[in-house]
Amino acid sequence: MRKNKLYIFIVLAFTTLSGFAQQDPQFTQYMYTLLPINPGYTGTGGICATFNFRQQWAGFKETCTDQNSAFYGQTYNVSPRDIMLTIHAPIKALHGGLGLSVYTDKYGHQNDIMVKLAYAFQWNLGSGSLGIGLDAELLSRKVNGDFWGGRSGDATIVNSLLNKSVNDMYIDFSFGVYYQVPDKWYAGISATQLLSTIGGDKVEQSAARHFYAVGGYNFVIPSNPNWMLKPSALLKTDFKSVQLDATLLADWNNGLLWFGASYRIVDCFALLVGTRPFANASNALRGLELGVSYDINTSKLMNEGRSFGGPEVMLKYCFKIVPHPTTHGYKGTRLLGNKPIEYR
Repeated sequence: MRKNKLYIFIVLAFTTLSGFAQQDPQFTQYMYTLLPINPGYTGTGGICATFNFRQQWAGFKETCTDQNSAFYGQTYNVSPRDIMLTIHAPIKALHGGLGLSVYTDKYGHQNDIMVKLAYAFQWNLGSGSLGIGLDAELLSRKVNGDFWGGRSGDATIVNSLLNKSVNDMYIDFSFGVYYQVPDKWYAGISATQLLSTIGGDKVEQSAARHFYAVGGYNFVIPSNPNWMLKPSALLKTDFKSVQLDATLLADWNNGLLWFGASYRIVDCFALLVGTRPFANASNALRGLELGVSYDINTSKLMNEGRSFGGPEVMLKYCFKIVPHPTTHGYKGTRLLGNKPIEYR
């Protein structure tokens, strides 16, 4: 989880030898980004593709104040920015599902590109389905040390990063368990960066294991069934810090419109709104969904004018392949002994 003050985060997250290298991307609309943090989610809900864009702490900048540096006086946009694309689908022959997550996570003077390939074994359990999943991860990390030129006396800066850009690769795995009763409730637990030590020799960083617990419930209002309340929460920890997102959404007319609010401890309040414009249609666009959110920082980042919040956009499309039943017929009574014609 990202530190709540970016200037602390930048130093600790990727400039010290003992700092935690991989900070998982953070999204306000986390209910649409479960695949990268819980591979047990893979293969649920049909064939789904989701695009997410997030600009966290928008407007946060850093200016070089070292007069001995060639970059003295230059200002850089160091606010975290995440772009992610996920796709997953049930595969009957594998008794589960396959999923792919690709994202770029840019924060400070560092840029990560992650690719995750996930598999989950799915089976029916009670009134829902249980998924147990594992994913393999490949991370490419680039750290731009040019900005740190002239700071060799600063003990917090790794000497190997000074005055140059460094690229490194990491290999890791994640594990997750996810259970859902469709349209009613869901819950899951997972862990990312299980190995936490493979790679990072050039950047001199080690990863930290992250643990997640997520859950949500759909409550239909008895007096007006067109309205549904959807409380949910996401708990994140590396056992050195804990962060909790709590969200309440109101859903109208089968997702035709939804809106609500979220709170992230010691970080922000957020407003969320979205729509499934073709939710009640019978065509292929029925599975299209669009959501936007905006973070209102509660930390000093907002009070000091260092950030004006965080916009986020989500675009999702899901569909299911339903095989048509095969029917048989005959052209006439004279052909009753012949093979029937198939209609699809």
